[in-house]
Amino acid sequence: MTPSRAAVVEGWPVLLTSVVVGITFGVVARQSGLSVLETSGSSLIVFAGAAQFAAVGLLREGAGALEVAASILLINLRHLLMGAALRPHVARASLLERLGLAYILTDESFAMGIGHFRRGHRDIAYYATFGTVLWACWNTGTLIGAIVGAGVEHPERYGVDFAITATFLAIVALGVRHRSDVIVAVVAGIVAGALRLFGATTLAVVIVGALAPVIAFVVRERPAEPTAAASSGSG
Repeated sequence: MTPSRAAVVEGWPVLLTSVVVGITFGVVARQSGLSVLETSGSSLIVFAGAAQFAAVGLLREGAGALEVAASILLINLRHLLMGAALRPHVARASLLERLGLAYILTDESFAMGIGHFRRGHRDIAYYATFGTVLWACWNTGTLIGAIVGAGVEHPERYGVDFAITATFLAIVALGVRHRSDVIVAVVAGIVAGALRLFGATTLAVVIVGALAPVIAFVVRERPAEPTAAASSGSG
């Protein structure tokens, strides 16, 4: 199986979910006062689901442009960490190719791509294909939601407000490989939930995004130390 085909075969649940979440975003954005063009333009230009949902929520609450921009910047700072993790695997690509790969960098494409690289693969076709198809799915969903969104009353009764949460749960499930991964996911989830109970939304994402790498560093699984007998040889 080619890397491109493997990306679609292995990632189709996430790709399908992105259409649903994209529709959700389109509905929420339209009901927050954005036009179809503005809603679709957001997905075409920004292409960052969590940041887009946060921006729409802030706009609905009457936040100014500076506050919205600062919030999106803080939320998307995690892309620096993801980009740093991917850099060794895309170092051979040209500058233009790396810019394109950066554009399609999302939580989903990172999780799928880094998993592919950790399995010993060196090609970038898997990551590039998944990210491109994800972009198409997200924008298709956004457009559908934007077109029908203005006529949907109380979308939360259909459970669409849980769609993005379900997506991130799927990402975590795909990315878990070791006991330390489980610890990071559980602790980050508890902290985020606690902050949300105290009313934090965007701030919760920023705090947990900064906390998770620290937790990962503390609980990382270190290689076992060689025994004295092993280090001295068998003879």
